[in-house]
Amino acid sequence: MEKIKCDTEAVDSSIKSIFSERRDMDFAEQLWCKMKCVSSYQELIACFTLVLESRECGEIQPWIHHGSGSLLSKLIQQSYHGKMEAVSLTGITPVQMLLEIGLDKMKKDYVSFFIGQELATLTSLDCFISTSVDLQEQVHCVQKLHHMLEIMVSCTVLLQFKHESLFPWTQICIKYYRENPLDEKHVFQLPVSSALVKKFCQDSHPEVWKVDISSGHGPKEVKTTWQVSTNPPVEHMMSNNTGLLSDSTVNAGIEEKMYFITVVKCSQVPYRFAGIWSLNSCNCPAYWSNTGVLGSQTESFIQNLRIL
Repeated sequence: MEKIKCDTEAVDSSIKSIFSERRDMDFAEQLWCKMKCVSSYQELIACFTLVLESRECGEIQPWIHHGSGSLLSKLIQQSYHGKMEAVSLTGITPVQMLLEIGLDKMKKDYVSFFIGQELATLTSLDCFISTSVDLQEQVHCVQKLHHMLEIMVSCTVLLQFKHESLFPWTQICIKYYRENPLDEKHVFQLPVSSALVKKFCQDSHPEVWKVDISSGHGPKEVKTTWQVSTNPPVEHMMSNNTGLLSDSTVNAGIEEKMYFITVVKCSQVPYRFAGIWSLNSCNCPAYWSNTGVLGSQTESFIQNLRIL
């Protein structure tokens, strides 16, 4: 739990630094940074009243990004031409104005990150930053951008993945969220080479390993899944760990952690085997199989393990 807490803090810290790096914030974005902490509706009205009156009297000369979609930005842009539309700061209007400038700022923050890191183009992000949809949909789009940002930052901070891996992953996330609603529990299938994760696999000590292997196409496709867990499928196995895979076989001098292969299933075999597969002192699995398909898939799995 402590490790998870540290990892979460590292990702959060990295995200906060990203959002504090931009130096091209316009007046509305800077105003959001000040007004997001207002404590009452009256303060909100007072702030917007002061801004609009100061601009109307020419006391301030605010600069606004071209294309900003908030009502406040539009009013300021109108003032450049000597006339500003009258707005009644009553009802939900002040709250809506604050939400709009907040959404505008966050969209620019996300766009700045993805374009600055060369992970996406402005065209590919257009659907997430459009102001032609209602505010609720704009909020959902910002949530999608944040989820994609979390994925990329997690891969960078925790796995030390580089641009060549992050770019295709970003495209996969963008494609999914172009066509689907926000789903933070969605499992993205991100391609990764064994060489890329070799060091990570050697240095990490996960509670569960899961490997899917596929071969063939169409009706002849075979998919086999192995799950290796630190938890034994039955309690009595705790008293006899001899021969099972442990961290000490790879990294001497560290706390020993035993692994149990607890789930094995094959798409071409009408059963699922759940039990213990032991490994001998040479780390060579003594596996049991009722079919040639499962046996050959297991051999492939063992070879992949040895590569890692």
